[in-house]
Amino acid sequence: MKKSRRIYLALTWLVLIISPFPLIIILNRGLIDTPGHLLAYDLGVVAYVWWLMIILMSTRPHWLIQQIGMPALYAIHGALGVMALIAATIHRFTSFSMFPLIKQTGNIAWYLEIFLLAYAVLFLSGWLVDRLRNLNRLKVWIERHLLNHQVTMWIHRLNFVVIALIWVHVHVIPRLGVVPGFRLTFDIYTGLTVIFYCWWKLKIGRYHSAAKVKNNVSLGPSMQELTLQFENNNESYQAGGFYFLSFRNAKGISKELHPFSVASAPRNKPNEVSFMIHRLGDFTQKIANVPVGTEVKLEGPFGLFNREVKNSQDPLILYGLGSGVAPLISLAQQYAGLKQLHLIWSGPQVNNPYYQKILTDLRKKGVKVDAQVHRFTPKDLIQVISSNELKNANVIIVGSAARILYVRRKLRKLGFEKNRLMDERMTM
Repeated sequence: MKKSRRIYLALTWLVLIISPFPLIIILNRGLIDTPGHLLAYDLGVVAYVWWLMIILMSTRPHWLIQQIGMPALYAIHGALGVMALIAATIHRFTSFSMFPLIKQTGNIAWYLEIFLLAYAVLFLSGWLVDRLRNLNRLKVWIERHLLNHQVTMWIHRLNFVVIALIWVHVHVIPRLGVVPGFRLTFDIYTGLTVIFYCWWKLKIGRYHSAAKVKNNVSLGPSMQELTLQFENNNESYQAGGFYFLSFRNAKGISKELHPFSVASAPRNKPNEVSFMIHRLGDFTQKIANVPVGTEVKLEGPFGLFNREVKNSQDPLILYGLGSGVAPLISLAQQYAGLKQLHLIWSGPQVNNPYYQKILTDLRKKGVKVDAQVHRFTPKDLIQVISSNELKNANVIIVGSAARILYVRRKLRKLGFEKNRLMDERMTM
């Protein structure tokens, strides 16, 4: 990780850690109680404010993502959720109330947050499923047969129910009503969070674009190329980045935002952006049915790859795993002839005529290409990676989270330092 990213990441954590302090200071100055009881109340405040921060991070602040990256944001999101639940658990078992409504609202919120955290660990993060193959298979089966993408998103929004329960919980505690400024500040925290979330949800922010489907072509049994034409002719995008897409007025497909990586290069067609979509999940399987002319809303662009490649003076290895090659093809097309690039790709799509044509064109433009259907073994990598690349090259890896972890381990054993390996896993 670059030094500037580490600084922004540290500053982000600092802001999150101190965010509850104004409420804690007001509470401790206005409420007379034992130190143990005050600590219990403080931990309740900490848990609530951190849950508000989690909601704010779910809006994917573009300015922050461009500094720390989406994977880091997701990691903070998950870690803060765990920390908030720990604080709430200590609060629950160290505080006491005789009022039934106070107890019930607090307990329901606590149980609900335990469920949401367990659900997120399985379905929205890679902490376990990226490392335990059988658990990943269970996740895939449940997603295909029981819980589709839209249901998953609505379950995650139960965090707002938690917020509402705790808001009631605080407002029915009589003692807090006499603490000067506490409930007002508490409501300001809550109100600003809800307003900002609604502002983002209504797509008032500047990082939303409008486009229409220009082409939607099958590239094989499980691959689809989707090309969008921006409605604004001045619209531009970044090679190797990604957008969250929402299809409007398309029958049979949810309007929920879904991330897809850019597969085209703006140097070729700056007003058209293409995505190579692997039709696997319940959502992506329906992409083929989206008709030409469908309106699409885009949130983004996100991603740090373009900036890394643009600013790099060293050789670059673009390591693609399966359908994860899409953003790397975008980068290779954008910077062919301008940077020293080496595309390494393994996946069943390698022999597809569509991809073969792209690989041939890249070779003609000076990009070194090594592609095969089966995974590259350490022995294979020793043969295709030059001694200069082994010593100086930076590596960008794209693919499923589990396979990225596997490739990172292989490259580290070959001698690549950790700070020369970059990826953007879309899990926590």
